Amino acid sequence: MNMPRLKNILILMGSIFAAGCTTPVPVVPHAIRCELSAELQAGNCSAPKPLPEDATFQTLVDTMLTDRQALRECGLTANALRDSINKCNQATDDFNKKIDELNKSNGRQ
Repeated sequence: MNMPRLKNILILMGSIFAAGCTTPVPVVPHAIRCELSAELQAGNCSAPKPLPEDATFQTLVDTMLTDRQALRECGLTANALRDSINKCNQATDDFNKKIDELNKSNGRQ
């Protein structure tokens, strides 16, 4: 075997060996969690409507029904928001666990 060919084979073997020692998959960072802004956390339901001093019984009943409906809607909105954040955080935690498994199998942590 001639020398230039042997030299090329040695270079090729060294390149293959060096390439086999590297990790082809980069380390993936964790996803961020779903955080609720302080503004949304401090969000308030509407306050009960004030009753005029000369309110009739019908005005009292109408105001009470309006206030109860507003309170019900506020509760539904708060529940939906809380459930959405909990689902988002659960999905993020599941995703981060998969990333940890990938990084661990990749030899990096």
